[in-house]
Amino acid sequence: MHSLSDSRTKRLLDLVVLLLDARRPISLAELREQFGEYRTAKPEAGARAFERDKATLLEMGVPLKFVTPEEDSESPSEGGYLIDRQRYRLPEINLTADEVAVLVTTAAAARSQNEFPYRHAAEMAMRKLMFDLSGLSSKPRRRAKVAPPPPSGQEVVLHLPTVFRTGALSEHLEQIQEAVHLRKRLTFEYDAHRPGSQSPVQFATGAGSSATATTDALPGDSDGELTATSSSEPREVDPYGLVYRQGAWLLVGLCHRAQAIRRFRVDRILKLTVAPKPRTPDFDVPKDFSLHEQGAISPWRFEREPPLRAQLWVSEDTPWVVDEDFGPSQRSKAEHHGKLGCIVEFDCRNPDYVVSRVLSAAGSLCLLSPPVLRQRISDAAATLARRNADHGQSVTSDATSASASV
Repeated sequence: MHSLSDSRTKRLLDLVVLLLDARRPISLAELREQFGEYRTAKPEAGARAFERDKATLLEMGVPLKFVTPEEDSESPSEGGYLIDRQRYRLPEINLTADEVAVLVTTAAAARSQNEFPYRHAAEMAMRKLMFDLSGLSSKPRRRAKVAPPPPSGQEVVLHLPTVFRTGALSEHLEQIQEAVHLRKRLTFEYDAHRPGSQSPVQFATGAGSSATATTDALPGDSDGELTATSSSEPREVDPYGLVYRQGAWLLVGLCHRAQAIRRFRVDRILKLTVAPKPRTPDFDVPKDFSLHEQGAISPWRFEREPPLRAQLWVSEDTPWVVDEDFGPSQRSKAEHHGKLGCIVEFDCRNPDYVVSRVLSAAGSLCLLSPPVLRQRISDAAATLARRNADHGQSVTSDATSASASV
């Protein structure tokens, strides 16, 4: 946010008050009569001054909008401006002590990350919450039974995983969150593979072919291209939002190369550039876009190869695989080798990830179909067994788990 002079700050406040108190939309001609900065010798100069003020208010989150006579019969013939009161004035929120404590803990976790672009805002919000907490009534409220608090003197411990960083993560996060707010297009190079990760496992997928499986548990990107291996080709993305998931920041937006919504890990973004003219938006976010839904997509659903309809059995001992990774997918209760669980159906476009997850699940996951993917799991298990043949019992255990998985 650029610094504002005292006179301009007063003008912006006066403009907000005027538009909030207005009973109908106010035209630019009427605003010229109220503000000398808009009443210039050349009308174009006054209009530009108003456009700058309007852009600043929108950037600050003031829901200023232009209303035509077709939208409101009381609007002037040339249209007018007003502030949406319902969006501008938020209802009062009453929080209990437990709810405030949860929010304070969450804010503390966010503040502990040096790269978090809203650390100062989190600090201010936490101070306000602590002030409100001191004024809460001591009268008990009827609430659902909750777990008892930790013993006196025992602190809450939060574990934040360490992930690879390009060295410019904090700067990139600030640029991206500003671009999201102003709806500005981003251009960047993307490193789709994290340097320093463990060596991949090669396994046979058929005659004369091979594939690679890794066990990176952090969320990656989904670029939707089956053969794209170069990370140097610039990508243009309309940023719709930022998500923090499993220790990594994800940029969610429209990738122009894929012509679809994609997710990119911010710590793998290189040479980031924001489109010029910050006051002019480059795109509109679709009305049906859900950041929660798009940001929660797991590697199970990444698009690496043509889709294969798959059935995956999930043991009742690992229900989070269904609840967190697949969301509202088709599922049904089923037994497998006498163990309770459920079956999830989905379009598999990331078979390498499926192979690595099934092999590492020690029998809690089993791929039921399609046969071609089951064969890839069997081939990968055989390759691992041959590679570790000198480890005796561990090989037998791994082979047993792999056979149960297919």
